[in-house]
Formats: sequence, C-alpha cells, structure tokens
Amino acid sequence: MMLKFTYTTHARTLIALIAMLAGCGENEESSPTPPPPPPPPPVTAFTVGGSVTGLASSELILQLNGANDLIIGGNGRFNFPNKLSKGSTYSVAIKTIPSVPVKQTCTVSQGSGNISGAAINNVAVACVTNSYAVGGKVSGLSGKGLALQLNGANDVAVVKNGNFIFPGVRLPDGSDYSVAIKATPAKQQCRIEPINSAPDNDTINIVSVSCSKKGRR
Repeated sequence: MMLKFTYTTHARTLIALIAMLAGCGENEESSPTPPPPPPPPPVTAFTVGGSVTGLASSELILQLNGANDLIIGGNGRFNFPNKLSKGSTYSVAIKTIPSVPVKQTCTVSQGSGNISGAAINNVAVACVTNSYAVGGKVSGLSGKGLALQLNGANDVAVVKNGNFIFPGVRLPDGSDYSVAIKATPAKQQCRIEPINSAPDNDTINIVSVSCSKKGRR
C-alpha cells in the first residue's frame, strides 16, 4: 500500500506541474498588444507657389500679401517660404519688374484666393520682353521721293516733315537696329543721325533725318 500511495502522490504532483506550465504559456500568448502611436497632428499651414515662364533676367521680385518678398532667379517652380493658415486669403503680386538685360512686362494669373486646406501651387507668372515701334523725325524735306529702310528691309516712304514710324514693325528691347536712307527726293540731299528722344513711350531708337537742297549743308 505504501508503494501505491507514493506513486499516486507523484502522479498528482506531475499533473499539477504540467497544468501550471500550460497556464504560463497561455498567459504569455495572451499578453496585450501595445497601442498604436498617436496620429500626426493635422496640417494647419500651407505654402503658396506656382511657376514662372518667359523670364529673361534675375530681377523679378514677387510679394505675398504685400510683403514676404521673393526673388525669382529663373523660370520654373517657386514657393513662398512663409506658410498661411487654413482659411487665410492670399494675393501674389509683382514688386519689381525685370529690366536687365532687357525690359520686360510680367503678369500674374490665378494669384489670389483663399486657403481651403491644401497648398496653392497654380499661381502663374508670365513675362514677355517689351517691344517698341521704330521711327524718327524728318526736317527740311521738300517734295516726294524720300524712302527710309530699317535693317535692310521694312521700307517707309516719307512725304512730309515731322515724326515717322516704320509701319508694322516692332523690335524687342535690346535689339540691334539700323536705319538708312534708301532714296532721296530730286534736287535734295539728306543725312541721318541718331537722337535720344522719342515722341512717346512706345517708340524707341529714334533717328533724325535732315534734308536740304543739293549743294547746301
């Protein structure tokens, strides 16, 4: 009987130990999963930008809402470094117009609105080189037959004293030009000289043509 009692006690102890080990395994497998990291805070400030085309210099300066100057060094994408909050209004304007190496005119489209919850990237700035009419002034003309020529072509017949313009011709700022006398009236001689005045802001490269009777200067 003692032998049987001892065996039974050992068996019960072994069963209890197995049960304890099994319980430990279940506890390890059911450990709680750590919570996910909190979501990032919502974006509340956004950039304003767009693109520039046609720029021929590095003197273009843009402004955002009357301040925040941004120097544009070439064509392509741009963004103002100052961000605006959702619901803010924005207005992009040109502060300085390019003038070196040529004078240009730049315009802004889609340059104002409200920040609705996303970055603004469709502001369009387009620049074009200014162009001008070419003309001058004639004095001392008597009779018909005076013909002037621009850059080896573009003839214009001048029939009276005063200002003249080569019709249908506009030259971009910075262009080379040459005005010559193609024909003179009978019994007259004419000479051409450059001058530095213009009849209006739309005409450049003015020349002065002075005519007189042959034999006189």
